[in-house]
Amino acid sequence: MLDFAVKLTRQPTEMRESDVLQLRELGLTDEQILSVVAITCLFNFMNRLADGLGVDIEADRQQAMDRWVTGPARDQDWLWAFKEQRV
Repeated sequence: MLDFAVKLTRQPTEMRESDVLQLRELGLTDEQILSVVAITCLFNFMNRLADGLGVDIEADRQQAMDRWVTGPARDQDWLWAFKEQRV
């Protein structure tokens, strides 16, 4: 999933159906794949918007993200299921 997000970020014109199929093989549903794409796109958009305008991200935003990853996101099995399947 992370490899997919990195490729979408760094090489968006090189995305292929095989990239999506690989996520399906890992057990992600189409809805989950759409979530990965939407989150990646939103993250990239917000970073470029902030960078383009010279906006500094406040420290409490990072703390909020840390709380999400160790709280609500921790309970989303589909976010973490792939780690057991990667070699």
